[in-house]
Amino acid sequence: YGNSKKIMKEIDANINIIGGGLVGSIAAYSLSKLGYKISILEKKKYYKNDSFKDNRTVAISEGTKGFLNKIGLWNDISVYCEPIKNIKVVDRKLFNQLDFDNIRRKSNLGYIIKNDYLLDIVYSKIKKKNNIKIFNNTKINNFKIIEDKIITNTNKIKVHSDLNIAADGKNSFVRKFFKTFTYTKNYKKSALVLILTHSKNHNNTAFELFYKNGPLAILPMKKINNKFCSSIVWTNDTEYLKNLLMVNEEKLKLILNNETQNCVGSVNKIISKQIFPITAHLNSKFYEKKTVFVGDSAHSFHPIAGQGWNLGMKDMSNLYNQIIDYNRLGIEIGSDLFCKKYHDENYFNAYRLYQITDKLDSVFKLNMPIISTVRSSGIKFINKNKKLKKLIS
Repeated sequence: YGNSKKIMKEIDANINIIGGGLVGSIAAYSLSKLGYKISILEKKKYYKNDSFKDNRTVAISEGTKGFLNKIGLWNDISVYCEPIKNIKVVDRKLFNQLDFDNIRRKSNLGYIIKNDYLLDIVYSKIKKKNNIKIFNNTKINNFKIIEDKIITNTNKIKVHSDLNIAADGKNSFVRKFFKTFTYTKNYKKSALVLILTHSKNHNNTAFELFYKNGPLAILPMKKINNKFCSSIVWTNDTEYLKNLLMVNEEKLKLILNNETQNCVGSVNKIISKQIFPITAHLNSKFYEKKTVFVGDSAHSFHPIAGQGWNLGMKDMSNLYNQIIDYNRLGIEIGSDLFCKKYHDENYFNAYRLYQITDKLDSVFKLNMPIISTVRSSGIKFINKNKKLKKLIS
C-alpha cells in the first residue's frame, strides 16, 4: 500500500464471499455448516439496500425448497411463504389459457415470499454462526494470487482465502476486474413491480398473461391486514410504465383491473410500486483463478419464467455438493480443476434458460394473425394432452 502508514487488518478465511445479498448470504450460511471459515464482503452499510426499500418478491421452486431444507433454513422461511398450487398461462384473453398443477407429485409449483423477509431470516441465522465474519461498507480494490491463496484487497481489510465466490450481482465488480467476457441483451423494456390487495381470493393461483408488449405475472402472496394480496410483475415499454407511475391511484387501479382481466377481482389498494430495467446476460465462463461466479454475477434472464433466482440457488446447491465431495476426498477447493468442474456443472443450465426465456419473449410478442392462430391452437392442443402437459410442468 505504498507510503500509507495505516496497517491493513489481515483476515484468513477458507472461503471469501463477495456480495451479501440473497445468494451470497445463503452461500455463506450453507458452507459454514460444513465447518469452513467464511468471510462476507458487502459494499452496503447494512445487509438491506441503503437507497430504497426492495418490495420485490421471489418465487421459490421445489428444487430450491429442497436445498433450503437440506441446510436447515426452510422451516423458518416457510412461515412467510404463500404456496402456488396452480399456474394459468394466458395468451391475450382468458379463454386462451394453459392450466398447470402439481397434484400428481403431491407438491406445489412454487412459493412466494418477499425478498426482505427472506434476507432477514438468513441474516438472523448467519449472526449466530461463529465461523462467519461480515464486513459491511467494504470496497474492493483488487485481487492477487500468491501461491495457493487469493488475496482480496479492500479499503478496510485484506482477506486471504482458498476460494472466492463472486455473488455481487449483475454489475459484478469481480467480473469486471477479471475482464470475463459476457454476452448481454438489453430488451429496452422495464418491469413494473407492484404489491396490491384485491377483492377476490387468489386461491393460490399464479397467472402469466402474455400481451404484445410483454407478460404480466400475478403472483399469490400471504394476506396483508386480512386482505387478499398479490404481487404483479408487468413487462412493458419503459416510458409507458414511467407514465403509469405518475397517474393517480384511482386511474392506475382502473388500468390494472383491465390488464389483469379480473383474475383477482378489482384492485383495492396499491401498497408499493417500483420499476426495474429488463436486461439479460451470460458470462462466457463461470470461473476465474480461484474464483467462481454464482447467481446474477454469472447470469441474468428475462423475467418471463421467473426462474432466474432459482438458477442462482441451483448454482449454489451444485457448489455445495461439489465442496462436500472434495472435502471427503481431501482435495483442495479453489484449484483450477475445482473451478472448471463448477463451470461444467452449471454453464449449460444457464445457457438453456437464457435461450428459453429469450425465445418465449419473442414468440409471445408476435402479433400476426397466423402466429396468433398457431399459438392458440397449440395452447388448446397442450391443454387437452395430459402426457404433454406432464412433460412441460
